[in-house]
Amino acid sequence: MKRLAVVLAGAALFATVSAEAAEMPFETMVLEPQPVERIRSAPGTVESRRASRISAEVSGQVVAMPYDVGDSVAKGDTLVRLDDESLRAQLAVTEAALEAAKARAEEARSTFQRTKSLYEQNSASEQQMDEASAALSRAEAQRSQAEAEIRKLRIRLDKTEIQAPVDGVVTATHMEEGELAQPGAPLITVLDPSRLRLTARVQESRIPELLADGEARAWIPALDERFPAERVTIVPQGDPTTHTFQVRLRLPEEAPVSAGMFGRAEFLMGAEDSLVVPRRALVHRNEITGVYVVRENRVVFRLVELGEHSQEGREVLAGLRAGDRIALDPERALRYLKEEQPAAGDEATEAAH
Repeated sequence: MKRLAVVLAGAALFATVSAEAAEMPFETMVLEPQPVERIRSAPGTVESRRASRISAEVSGQVVAMPYDVGDSVAKGDTLVRLDDESLRAQLAVTEAALEAAKARAEEARSTFQRTKSLYEQNSASEQQMDEASAALSRAEAQRSQAEAEIRKLRIRLDKTEIQAPVDGVVTATHMEEGELAQPGAPLITVLDPSRLRLTARVQESRIPELLADGEARAWIPALDERFPAERVTIVPQGDPTTHTFQVRLRLPEEAPVSAGMFGRAEFLMGAEDSLVVPRRALVHRNEITGVYVVRENRVVFRLVELGEHSQEGREVLAGLRAGDRIALDPERALRYLKEEQPAAGDEATEAAH
């Protein structure tokens, strides 16, 4: 039976068993330096560049909300309809008043024309002329006032039917049918899912290097995909409390992401040679991260310090060197250790992991 030892020293944790490297019953690889993009990253959230939280502009009872959360809508679709019965009644009364005002204005104009003709023939006094002119002015003012009131009522009527400002998806409804909406009260939220961006906050000390390069991409962990930013915008007003600036990465329209998803804004700073470990070779145990290293006649579990993400895996900052041979199948490597170690070493191996 081969002998197992567990050693903790500095940044490395070793679980050792005697074995010939060439006879390892699992896949391995030899680490060699390779170009790794230097990346500065910041957490962010996907959001729509066109999101509309629509509020009521007039008061009224909600009589119809035909769309619910998740429904697709087209620009111009009626999202909410408020009760307009009272406004229509006011409009009818005002339209009748306008007709009466028009009749009075027409009569006053005729009287003015007759008085003017008589005045020019010296058959009417100046006072009569002034009275006819004043009566015409009052009648025309009343007609104009009625016309203005009708325009106001029609505008208010139009606002009882709230339409979608963009093609999009309903993401929230803030009222129910039967409730009374007041001006300014939110009714429904619609966003355009085809125009998205990743918004992150970046420390002010990093802004100069971002401005110098400008190349960026969005990494969406849920999809494990990266999308190039079509445009990078740094909002010029920073947060005086956190000393961070908002950075927006415009995403391609074809990117299969949704508003609200978590992502990381990655800013590319050029490439340097580094060691990269494939993700499948990494072993995570509580707060410990390591890999199994094969060296001549033994297998070693070693702690590593990781750096940036890359498409190939994770950059290694400490714990490994060029030429180290690592196991690509940690489960089989661990099984090999358990099969080869004496029973007395079982507890030590568990503690090591």
